[in-house]
Amino acid sequence: MKRHLAASAAALLLTACLSACSSSSPAITNDKPKAPASHAVAASSQPAKPAAKKLPTTQARKKAAAVLEAEDQDFRNFLAKGEDVTGTPDFTAWYQKAIVGLDMKQTAFDKADAYFTADNEPTKLLEQWRSNNEEANAKITQYAMDGTSPDAPDATTRKDAADARAALAKADKDAEKIANGS
Repeated sequence: MKRHLAASAAALLLTACLSACSSSSPAITNDKPKAPASHAVAASSQPAKPAAKKLPTTQARKKAAAVLEAEDQDFRNFLAKGEDVTGTPDFTAWYQKAIVGLDMKQTAFDKADAYFTADNEPTKLLEQWRSNNEEANAKITQYAMDGTSPDAPDATTRKDAADARAALAKADKDAEKIANGS
């Protein structure tokens, strides 16, 4: 019994000591000592002043648009590959990729969005692009489903492909507007 109490008392004492030591002396903890605050650090910790809405830089707009246009082109290339393999044994592999969606993570949107701040983001245009790009994705998925028909390729798949291309054309116009700042 004494041994158990002594061990418990030692554990409590050790816990109390560690707690007291870590809160009063940063040299004993595993934390790195903090560097003296610089002017830049001190300024960034102050509340942000409301900034005037500024236009995005030309470079940021063009880079963001290039990312979005590349995504649209990837969709076009993927659709063209599907059109080439429809009605062949290679269609199954293409179908499996198309049916799950082409950009589930929205990586192009996120990359383009990262070029902007909350103050200069062309939110409406980015959302329009995303909507049109998602519509193209849905039409490509519809193409994949219709492409399983024994008669495919047929008028239905051709319409699906045309609808996908039309949505991508809208998305490209959205990207152009982003690039031009309009």
